[in-house]
Amino acid sequence: MTRILIVDDQPLFRRHLRQLLTHAGLTVVGEAGDIAAAKELAQELQPDIAVVDVMLPGESGIDGTPHLKALVANLRVFLISAHHDRAHILQESAAEVGAEAFIPKDDLDLDVVKGWART
Repeated sequence: MTRILIVDDQPLFRRHLRQLLTHAGLTVVGEAGDIAAAKELAQELQPDIAVVDVMLPGESGIDGTPHLKALVANLRVFLISAHHDRAHILQESAAEVGAEAFIPKDDLDLDVVKGWART
């Protein structure tokens, strides 16, 4: 069972993403609105994956990724953003901080999230 932590400051988006992930057969173990809360939940819940928005209040998702990965062994982080116009820059930043990938929010669909499950 793949356990996921959602980190996004928009509750409505978190709800929709939770539904998509659940429909794909994945388990959402927690949700956070910023990196500080995500760090606490990551340490407590030990998720397999964190889906992290790039633009968060306080510490950005890019800056927070190495901190999350340091708290959970083998954590896979997928950075997401509504700013698909900067996808190339965000993909480079994601790679630099050890994220699995950057995915524009518009591209999140059932096929993409099904690929996150570990077999």
